[in-house]
Amino acid sequence: MEFVVLRRANQSTERGDQPPALEPGVFMRPSDSALRLVRRDGVWSRDTGPYPPREIVAGFTLVQSPSRADVIEQVRWWPLFDAGAVYEIRDQVPFADGRAHGPAPGSVPERNPDWTRYVVFLRSDFEAEFGIAPPAQALARMRAHEERSARAGVLLAGSALSATRTATRVHFANANTSLMAGPFADTRELVAGYWIIQAATLDLAIAWAGGCPYPHAGDVTVEIREVCERREQREFTPEMRAAEERMRAELLEGMLREASEQRKRGY
Repeated sequence: MEFVVLRRANQSTERGDQPPALEPGVFMRPSDSALRLVRRDGVWSRDTGPYPPREIVAGFTLVQSPSRADVIEQVRWWPLFDAGAVYEIRDQVPFADGRAHGPAPGSVPERNPDWTRYVVFLRSDFEAEFGIAPPAQALARMRAHEERSARAGVLLAGSALSATRTATRVHFANANTSLMAGPFADTRELVAGYWIIQAATLDLAIAWAGGCPYPHAGDVTVEIREVCERREQREFTPEMRAAEERMRAELLEGMLREASEQRKRGY
């Protein structure tokens, strides 16, 4: 099974710090360079960042795992990097015939080094959170658009995400981790899916996002984020490794202490 692990943003990521736990994966620039397109009553408007950190995603990666419990355990032992980190584990949603969103296998275009990569997030809404599936014709239009975009060398990857009733958040706080099971109430914090595209200019990326035949009728909000390429990412320095080791030791000590207390209470 393949899961999408989203790193929720905080003050650290909004400064541009890049968690090494997301490698290999995608990390975005802070939201002060982001743009939201909002469609209401068929008319598009723009809203520029920055946005409240709790509303946005700083990066994400795909994790292969036999079960949700296994991927949760993997994430719990990722490098801590900073206290207050929150990772959100989400299921992917394929088309009705079982094929994933994004380019079809064998049709993924080559990376153009002269173009910029962008992530286009589809923000969640009531229909997405309650699992209301769009009409089959609307999904067919979306698939056709994705296939055209891949042939044009624009669409690199994509995925729809399931409603957060199946999601789990892993919170890192000092030397402890905690789990929070979905659903999550505030749709302003949530995304329903994403596409990774490449474009020569931001205006072309905006045109692509505004031209998508989004399968849900009504209001639509999409967020366009520029990707930080790997060569720009900060190395995990010896000082950061030493800090991570100290935090891991404190975490292990806390877990052992908790297990000892549970044994004393007869649990």
